[in-house]
Amino acid sequence: MAKTFYSYLAYIQPTSNADIKLLKTNLDDFYSNQDNEYRPSISISNNEIKLTINRDYHFYINLSNEPHVIEEAIEFSENSKNDWAENPFDIKKLKSCNKRFEIWGEEDYDMDYFNDSLFIIEQIEKFSDIIIFHLD
Repeated sequence: MAKTFYSYLAYIQPTSNADIKLLKTNLDDFYSNQDNEYRPSISISNNEIKLTINRDYHFYINLSNEPHVIEEAIEFSENSKNDWAENPFDIKKLKSCNKRFEIWGEEDYDMDYFNDSLFIIEQIEKFSDIIIFHLD
């Protein structure tokens, strides 16, 4: 995820109702209230959502369930005390996460799409049993 902005990892606990297709539906619903001119294009393929705004800016949300996910969850549990919103999280629950949403956007030095990054996180937070971290 080199040279990316708005990078987050949303760890999904085994008890979570998180689903990549439902996330796409939730994003579609959220953005359906936007003017047609600003409404992003949202597509899904191979467990990855691509959200295109103004025809040239992209956010990506990938669902990963690779073996390294649980290893990195354990590393986060050992090195972090708070989630992305500076709230403490349950270390035991994080260590049980074997899948996650990986969220990132393209370079955006003027922060034109900062609010959109928060809108995406807001939709992910609607799922149960999610622990989100911001990557610096």
